Amino acid sequence: MTSDHSEAFSQVLADLTRPAAVRDWVEAQEKSGAPLFDYRYDHVVQVVTVATHLARAAGADLRVVVPAAWLHDIAKPGLGGADDHGRRSAEMAARLLKQQGLDDEDVARVCEAIRSHVGLTRDSPLDTLEAQVVWEADKIVKLGIVGLLHYVLNAIRLRPGMDMYAIAEELRRFIPLARRIASSMHTAEGQRLAQERLRHLEATVSALASELRPDE
Repeated sequence: MTSDHSEAFSQVLADLTRPAAVRDWVEAQEKSGAPLFDYRYDHVVQVVTVATHLARAAGADLRVVVPAAWLHDIAKPGLGGADDHGRRSAEMAARLLKQQGLDDEDVARVCEAIRSHVGLTRDSPLDTLEAQVVWEADKIVKLGIVGLLHYVLNAIRLRPGMDMYAIAEELRRFIPLARRIASSMHTAEGQRLAQERLRHLEATVSALASELRPDE
């Protein structure tokens, strides 16, 4: 079969399947009372899990770490970013924390951790262990298989029309940044966990490339 035939068949298939694929996704969401995937909620749950683990390993105060992990992204509930979301999330969190009966000192410590969690890389640790733990947990979740799956699921919404080859290429381009993120950890367990997840990510991205292009 010539390349011309392949291109023709590819176009026929795309013309046939793309409208059906759009219809399938729209119908699935319209029929469901739940979102097809709630990225922000899932991200936060993963951050709470990792932050709790890191806090226990490092001896950080869970009374600060756990509320900060739950509320660190409260100013951006959806997929998109929000201007100065660290500060805005801290302001929203302060009101909620006071409603829950936390004293002013604990509120201030939690809000400082929330304000400080922004940025993908760091050269030096944050001023408090609790803030550092929350920062590291938020970044570690972007690595590994969890980070990869979050990317793929979000790409469906943010980058419609991507195929597996495009997804694989974007993941490949993410690896250098992922390495810088993993190198930004300053707690011992954060360093170990980040490097472990980086290895998982690198191995999976490599395996995906191999499956997609078996002749290379």
